[in-house]
Amino acid sequence: MIDAHAHLTTDDPAYPSLVPVADPMTAERLLSALDAHGLSAAVAVQRAHVFGFDNRYVVDAARRHPGRLAAMCVVDGLAPDAATTVRRWASLGARAMRLTAPGGGRHGGPPGAGWFAGPEAAAVWRTAADLGLSMCLHLYRWNRDECLRALPAVLRVFPDVPVVLDHVASVETGGPRPYPGADLLLALADHPRVHVKATTLNPGLDPAGAVTWLVGAFGAERVLWGSDVTQTPVAYPEMVRIGRASVSGLPAADAAQVLAGTAARLYGLAP
Repeated sequence: MIDAHAHLTTDDPAYPSLVPVADPMTAERLLSALDAHGLSAAVAVQRAHVFGFDNRYVVDAARRHPGRLAAMCVVDGLAPDAATTVRRWASLGARAMRLTAPGGGRHGGPPGAGWFAGPEAAAVWRTAADLGLSMCLHLYRWNRDECLRALPAVLRVFPDVPVVLDHVASVETGGPRPYPGADLLLALADHPRVHVKATTLNPGLDPAGAVTWLVGAFGAERVLWGSDVTQTPVAYPEMVRIGRASVSGLPAADAAQVLAGTAARLYGLAP
């Protein structure tokens, strides 16, 4: 089992934070939690609300623990030096880049999909293609539909870049099907490099139903699981329990893909 979405935090002054860090989830603490619950590895995802675009902690953590942690860096796709920034983090070992809307969050942000689909962001995609990196997109409910409509045009230009949609692309899996927003997500199933990540952030009384639905549309080799630890306010043991429960409706081989195999291939980790 691989945790494909673990947000690390630290109160080490060598890594200044934008907000105070309480109860930090350091790399070493996460590894202890992995060991305690039978997980082999994790993707250390930059916590942008805490550290902004300073990805040094996740990169340094992955370099200290090769084979067990892979670094995913958050970059500003609209920055004029974005391509240089991607190359810098990749040179330090990062395996993936993550883009999200500026000003995003529960209160929304500016409209549009330019943050990942505009001409400025194309430099990030081009560099990711050159370096063999995967791209991760964090959509919100307020921009989900617009961004899912814009994504196919990007996929046509960069067909070889693996794309991971975080948190089921904010499709509302908390109620009965048909899930709100599902049609636009399902329209991407014909793009073989699109992957979908389910995390504890995705609410619902039936996580197994939601993951089974995703696997039915995309195939198990394009679905992966992550905890969202430090972001979603759930204890780590419960996150792992929900993750395992989410694949209970799948054949064993498919469950293994969702819980480990897909992440292992995307991020170069051992399942």
